[in-house]
Amino acid sequence: MNVRKKLENLNIEKRAYINGEFVEAENRKTIEKISSIDGLIISGIAACDDVDVNKAVEFAKKSFYSGSWSMLPPSEKKIILLKLADLMEKNREELALLDTYETGRSYQNYFYDSIPKAIEVVRYFAEAVDKYYDKAIPPRGSEFGVIIRVPLGVVGAITPWNDPLVVAAWKFAPALLMGNSIVMKPAEQSSLSILKVAALTREAGIPSGVFNVVTGYGEVAGKALALHKDVRGIFFTGSSTTGKRILEYSGQSNMKKVALECGGKGPYIVTNNCSNLAEAAKVLADNMFYNQGQICSAPSRVIIDKSKFNDFIKYLKLECERYVPGDPYDTDNNVGCVVSPEQYHKIQKYIQQAKDEGAEVYQAQNKKLHSEKACCIQPTIISNISIMSKVVVEEIFGPVVVVLPVEGVDEALSIANSSDYGLAGAVWTDDLDEAYYVARNIETGLVHINSYGNDDNSAPFGGVKESGLGKDKSLYSFDEYSDLKTIWFHSRNYQR
Repeated sequence: MNVRKKLENLNIEKRAYINGEFVEAENRKTIEKISSIDGLIISGIAACDDVDVNKAVEFAKKSFYSGSWSMLPPSEKKIILLKLADLMEKNREELALLDTYETGRSYQNYFYDSIPKAIEVVRYFAEAVDKYYDKAIPPRGSEFGVIIRVPLGVVGAITPWNDPLVVAAWKFAPALLMGNSIVMKPAEQSSLSILKVAALTREAGIPSGVFNVVTGYGEVAGKALALHKDVRGIFFTGSSTTGKRILEYSGQSNMKKVALECGGKGPYIVTNNCSNLAEAAKVLADNMFYNQGQICSAPSRVIIDKSKFNDFIKYLKLECERYVPGDPYDTDNNVGCVVSPEQYHKIQKYIQQAKDEGAEVYQAQNKKLHSEKACCIQPTIISNISIMSKVVVEEIFGPVVVVLPVEGVDEALSIANSSDYGLAGAVWTDDLDEAYYVARNIETGLVHINSYGNDDNSAPFGGVKESGLGKDKSLYSFDEYSDLKTIWFHSRNYQR
């Protein structure tokens, strides 16, 4: 079945959402971009600037200090967020269509995987908030203390295009439940689904000014949000280059709290003690190719013992055929396009560079392209390449995996840890001691043993080094969106 025609019946909202209302950008400018699916123009999304950001922050600040949301008991916030999750589920098809339309990712993948995960995130945090407790310091004579979490106030969230609603939910759900008011700045490549969610927040009962969405370009609206002195925290997912700028903006403004989830170059270590190479290849392909490789935690560097290299490559080539891109609107198709023509040409440039360096480059042969203008790239395996090559070192953000043969675990760890990134990694081995040794010594925020990508919302997600700082997901997220406050009591009437 092809769901393309269902888009024609949607009333797509493209204006910013400020103080409970959809409004045009003050400058009346809009964003124009080219669809990676068919080359048609996507236009009309409000291109907000600092004027709109100032307005959104002003209303968010007013809503925060009014107490209309910030002073609600956790149990009441929970009920409203659970209602929001129900409304998202009711509108699941529309949310999937909007994200497919903008990003070119497979509708099947959005409908059955990404949107349900976003809904699950909202429910997880809503159910958790009234089970998250503060602490007390035991009485000491006439004194005792309590350590409480207080909301930051107005927070900003800048979210990426590769998994729009999942990452947005990672941020807005804990931020709201801790009592903050929030201004969202979605990527200009994927703004429509969060605008739909904004409308649903109003229906769910979130007061005006508490949840705002300012669309626009990152270097304009995103920068204005990160520099704003009334924003007490900025939470970002995107490139490491932009993440570094946001750290600078914090220092240039009010030293606002910053959390960053940035790039990755995931090491996928397969040792000579791994007996199930077929499964290792299957799990790799599942996590590397399902969104055309546009995944920050993608296992894009296979570091494998030389004794297993040839057999593993054979299995991986077979797995590639399951992820050949096709029409994103075809519900029988699991892989769509890359997000834009710019991204397409960037990835192709990396592949050509590997060929120019004499590397072995394999690409899936089966082709299902639905349009001459479709920006689709075949799953690609690169081997016989220097570990110093840009293809090995830099984040490609495409369906391109490099396979690097090594001798022994220590060499594997040395190559794994040579990266500037440290988001996620894995080790495949039948030896428990070896698995623990690698897991302890690999420099990533998350490491999988004989698996990849199958953690859940209870596990924190975030990296080290240039992959960022702070954590999404899990109860630890509540810490990100709040400040510690100590209250110390002294009783002057105490008598022994």
